[in-house]
Amino acid sequence: MTYWLRLLLFFLLTLVTALLSLPLLLGAITAVGLVYAPCSESGATPAAYGLTWDEVILPAQGGGASRGFFIPGSNGAAIIIPPTGSQGRSGRLAEAAMLARHGYAVLLYESRRCAGLGPLSLGYLEVAEVGEALDLLLVQERVDPKRIGVYGFSTAGATSVMAAAELPQLQAIIAEGGYGDFLANALLRHENDPLSAYFLALHHWSLRQSYRLLLGLDLSQLSPVRVIDQIAPRPILLIYGSEEITRAGAVDQQAAAGSNADLWIVEGAGHGGYRAAAGQEYERRVVGFFNQALRHNPGK
Repeated sequence: MTYWLRLLLFFLLTLVTALLSLPLLLGAITAVGLVYAPCSESGATPAAYGLTWDEVILPAQGGGASRGFFIPGSNGAAIIIPPTGSQGRSGRLAEAAMLARHGYAVLLYESRRCAGLGPLSLGYLEVAEVGEALDLLLVQERVDPKRIGVYGFSTAGATSVMAAAELPQLQAIIAEGGYGDFLANALLRHENDPLSAYFLALHHWSLRQSYRLLLGLDLSQLSPVRVIDQIAPRPILLIYGSEEITRAGAVDQQAAAGSNADLWIVEGAGHGGYRAAAGQEYERRVVGFFNQALRHNPGK
């Protein structure tokens, strides 16, 4: 065998190995990066928005606890704002302040990563934490137990839908920018290029197996669209941007939910850019939705 032939064979073998191993490695790295994302906590408190608050502790079902901010309200209704991804309890203070200006009590709490409760599940295990937040609100003297809502963004939007399907005490749900089904909406892309499709197939297979290995769960469990029909007749507002890759999942969720779900597509907005794109319309719609869904009704 000549030198050049051996060199060609070596090159081809290296190329084949890379084509097989690189997407598998990247899938595993992606899984680890997603579920072990470091805690993102600014250290800000509601005082930054001129609000008073109480420090609260939310005991976790499996042991340990997370810290939270409870911002008292004046209208008797309360909103749970779950953390997005690995955020701390300060991650959604701006949204909490918006609601507090309209009289709502608000409960924010830190993510599993910040609380040292283990890896993120990207929405599934976090449902139990919404339940823990609900338990805390149910014993607050100035909170009407029949007027509690949930308001989540991205993975917390998916968590909000899945939590509402399990927790009938949640009477109003706003979910922003979450996946409808993680495998269908947040990962898989239809590619015309066969090489890209091959690469993505290996990458997603590796990601799915790595997620299962790390958490003992399957990515197929991350599917709000499968359970959203269990929320009716409680109202749902889905908020997505026109430039968002999970927009198809929003349409699927609205169709599955039925007439109790409204979908607002914010023109020109990407993931998380709804308020910047919509301006005052954003606050009007969000607060108006909760005002209608959680209005005081003595006869209810």
